[in-house]
Amino acid sequence: MDINEDQIIVGIDLGTTNSALSYVDLTGKNTASKIKMFRTPQVFAPGELARLSVLPSFLYLPGQYDVDRENLKLPWKDEEIGIVGTFAREQGSKVPGRLVSSAKSWLCHSKVDRTAPILPWNADKEVQKVSPVFASGSYLKHLRIAWNHQAKGVDEKFLENQFVIITVPASFDEVARDFTMEAARTAGIGEVTLLEEPLAAFYSWLVFHENDWENYVKPGELILAVDVGGGTTDFTLITLREVDGSPRFERIAVGDHLILGGDNMDLALARKTEASFKKAPSQSLNANRWQALCHQCRQAKEAILGGEVDKKTVTLMGEGRGLIANTLSATLTRDQVEETILDGFFPVVDSDSQAPTARKGGITEFGLPYEQDPAVTRHMCKFLERHAQSVKDMLGKEVPFPDLLLFNGGSLKPEVIQTRIREGVKYWFKSDRLPGVLENPDLDLAVARGAAYYGLVKSGLGVKVGSGSARGYYLEVSGAEGQNGKGKALCLLERGVEEGTRINLSQRQFQVLANQPVSFQVYSSSYRSGDKAGDIIDIDDTLTLLPPINTVIQFGKKGAQTQIPVEIEAHYTEVGTLSLWCKSVNTDHKWRLQFQIRKQEAAPQVEDAQVFEESVVEEVFSKFNEVFGKKKGELPPERLPNVIAEIVELPRENWPLSLVRRIADDLLKKQQTGRAHGADYEARWLNLMGFCLRPGFGDALDEHRMRTLWSFYKKGPVHPKNPQVMLEWWVLWRRAAGGLTPGQQRQVFQDLMPQMKNAKAGKLKIPPQQKLEMWMLLANLERLHIKDKLECAKLLMEELHPKKAKPQQWWSLSRLGSRELLYGPLDRVVYSKDATAWINTILETEWKNPKPVCQALAHLARMTGDIKRDIEEADRAKVLEWMKNKGAAKSLTKMVAQVVAMDRQEEDSMFGEALPAGIVLRD
Repeated sequence: MDINEDQIIVGIDLGTTNSALSYVDLTGKNTASKIKMFRTPQVFAPGELARLSVLPSFLYLPGQYDVDRENLKLPWKDEEIGIVGTFAREQGSKVPGRLVSSAKSWLCHSKVDRTAPILPWNADKEVQKVSPVFASGSYLKHLRIAWNHQAKGVDEKFLENQFVIITVPASFDEVARDFTMEAARTAGIGEVTLLEEPLAAFYSWLVFHENDWENYVKPGELILAVDVGGGTTDFTLITLREVDGSPRFERIAVGDHLILGGDNMDLALARKTEASFKKAPSQSLNANRWQALCHQCRQAKEAILGGEVDKKTVTLMGEGRGLIANTLSATLTRDQVEETILDGFFPVVDSDSQAPTARKGGITEFGLPYEQDPAVTRHMCKFLERHAQSVKDMLGKEVPFPDLLLFNGGSLKPEVIQTRIREGVKYWFKSDRLPGVLENPDLDLAVARGAAYYGLVKSGLGVKVGSGSARGYYLEVSGAEGQNGKGKALCLLERGVEEGTRINLSQRQFQVLANQPVSFQVYSSSYRSGDKAGDIIDIDDTLTLLPPINTVIQFGKKGAQTQIPVEIEAHYTEVGTLSLWCKSVNTDHKWRLQFQIRKQEAAPQVEDAQVFEESVVEEVFSKFNEVFGKKKGELPPERLPNVIAEIVELPRENWPLSLVRRIADDLLKKQQTGRAHGADYEARWLNLMGFCLRPGFGDALDEHRMRTLWSFYKKGPVHPKNPQVMLEWWVLWRRAAGGLTPGQQRQVFQDLMPQMKNAKAGKLKIPPQQKLEMWMLLANLERLHIKDKLECAKLLMEELHPKKAKPQQWWSLSRLGSRELLYGPLDRVVYSKDATAWINTILETEWKNPKPVCQALAHLARMTGDIKRDIEEADRAKVLEWMKNKGAAKSLTKMVAQVVAMDRQEEDSMFGEALPAGIVLRD
């Protein structure tokens, strides 16, 4: 990227806990004096402004009466919906339900829509929520407006017109990086360059040692940058070696993503403190008080480890009428804090030590999927071992013991923690010495300072670190099978390739299908070495699956489906992101391939254990044509499933995904003829269509299939007066509901609810079995807004009769109020207080058949580990007692008593029938 000589170089650390901005003042006499920190104006307290070197990354969303906006005015016109910075952090510790924190961690949370208003995670209904992208953008926007206010109206000096570098965790994948870029755009900073934080920290060290670094680092030494911030942990390996006769710093490797940092330490201290509360007679903490406790524990941790005090009292006021009587208090001492943090997060362990048994789904607190193993030292040493071969290849070192450590991140400021990390490395590798330390002053400011220095390097000044892409990127090759049966992939960009590199893989040509949906599967790897662009490799555990690139390559005016020869071009951009292009070999056409960054949930794994020989598939299609072709054949529609099962020699429930999706494609093509032959034909068509397309997602082309199927919805069935057709119609949409968009799901809700209400009022007669299927369809619409789910549940609860309630009604209620969704985003889970109200109503009634009631209660009261979703501990205890008295299965009571991973059997139970054999929803 060319830097305009009139531009100012600006480095921004967009942190989980604190953000900071630095800039280059070319009038300085040396590099250290050239790079200055921008002191950001912000509200420090009501009526009090302060200019501070950091901007706390907190957004407070004030209510109508909890704070006087007149006392929070900034020097510039403020039209934002919230307040950011120091006051936001302090006020939020008192009113946690209105505080957005850890927005950066949410940017890489694939189980939520990161552009949807879901934060604060624990907010009440009346709070106007914001998205993780908006919250991140609000910190950047505050920095931009504060900077521009200082520019006094001179456009050329505005921040958006400067050369801006924003830092991200080295472990951020392409999707999280794209969301960071989007946050910058929402803040009004259109063009930015991304830089990994550990690398920025090393550049910060170079700011002070630009002219004497050879006194601290010798050629061949291994440097480990350890970056533990508020929300993430990052590792980076750097070395100094001779290149063409000159010494050069080079990055060897970066670590994978770990949502592990200061937030986790605060949670651990809060758990310890809460345990001491329970020595006094008190109820368990609700979500708001728990969050307030976490904030106070953070303050105590910082004060104690910062050397300000040796102990700190944590006090939680009561609520409502118990404001004084229910006040809780405990004292955290230095010994308690150091024991919790050092032993829990920085233990000295050897290479034989085992991490805690992994729990599928991980730890979830305040909605974030935190790393299961909190031991930073164990993650760090395993990272070193994982890159032992790269270290050996580059430096000849047999053991990847780091010679020097570079610490970064606010969590590593205490000297006692730095010492423990050094001891941890020494013990793990059985070394007789501690690794040295490259001192980096002001860890809160190092990343921002290093980002500005990187801007100098980009302009041809300063000491450069050979870095480039932290990952290699690979494209799955269709039809190729590796030695392990998982397929093969083409190396698009090798790890370490420099920014601005374009690689045209002209030596390999591909055939792509134009004018119809296609899917490109891309992988990345942070520790494969030796691969070169154009290499074909086996897909194995060294590769990490990225979101698919699903698109339609438009070619020609007529839009006819055709195959065209193309070449793939990969571009590692100047701003640090991956760009893929598909170029026609015979024409000048070129298409950019975009990642699907707005998916609301992580894509399921697809395992196709069985693929039939094509002649068998053709025989299957011939039978379908005999039934649903233009003319009726002799084969009756009710016999078709059994005939197909005989041909493939598998019962219907075991048909693999590849077969059922091809059957779905065939049925979609024949819908105009087959459905019209008669009601029995349409009923069978609907039944098979839903079975073969369930659960509406999982295959790369399902989005296209669902668009086609949705076009039938408004038209309705061909034989709407036939009861069996209508029954199968609702079964179809219940089975495929997971593939409907939020808008489509709401359309179904708006169409069905009036019918259900009229049926209850006696204005409309719906056959009982059909009505049950309609309820099950409504319950399977997991992307509905919470208020819509509450409306459904209210009506359903009114229909639950103690002696006549059906298992399908209980199943529907359990899905509407489930604490753990099957496919929907976490922000669409019904509020715990509403689920508790339903539970209390259920427990007060004597039910004729308690078995389905126990199953429903298990899902309504399920323990997830997320305080927002979980019901209160006392209410869970009541549910457990009730279920045990009714003889509930141990598997159900276990779900309520502790966090239990959802297995395949439970997934099938939640779905209502067996999912296709090829789809695995959870790792």
